[in-house]
Amino acid sequence: MLQLTQAENAFLFQWFSNVLGKELSETQLEQYQVGLFDPLFELLSEQGFSAQIEEIRQALVQLKQLPYAHLELAADFTELFLLDGKSSALPYASAYMEGPEQDAHLQKMDAFLARFNLQVNKESKEPSDHLGVYLELAQAFAKADDLSAQRLFLKDDLLSWLVPIEVKAKLIPTKTHFYQGVLALLVAVITTLVEYNV
Repeated sequence: MLQLTQAENAFLFQWFSNVLGKELSETQLEQYQVGLFDPLFELLSEQGFSAQIEEIRQALVQLKQLPYAHLELAADFTELFLLDGKSSALPYASAYMEGPEQDAHLQKMDAFLARFNLQVNKESKEPSDHLGVYLELAQAFAKADDLSAQRLFLKDDLLSWLVPIEVKAKLIPTKTHFYQGVLALLVAVITTLVEYNV
């Protein structure tokens, strides 16, 4: 069972959204390198996610040894998420659905966004079915202290198409496995929330 306070739950999904929503800047990468996120990593390791945290930490060690680490990490992000559907693990629900299922799903997402008065980021021009939007909604459920609705949302609306992204990402050759580690951690956290927290 994953034991998180309401604030920890919200922060965790905000963190996932920040990491997977767009490539990390040089400043953000430096924050990892100086240990700013070590308390989060330690908390998650204690909760049973030490294997996924170790993969992320190993990638950060590897990045420290590269002369242009933030550019290498940005290239990894591009390879993983921004190319065509054959080459990348596209972070969009619509890439894993078709026809009426896709239409119904997108309508449901619009309703969730309206419920929490959230708008799709006009600056990034991401559609409402981008992974980052789902993670923002998961955070909104946590902030509203509606964890049963959050678990249902994660189970019914995210997990089924998130798992194929994680599987595909593992097969894509990148300089480091930072993002693969984050995806593996996300799937493990959501699976635990859905299966064991009642």
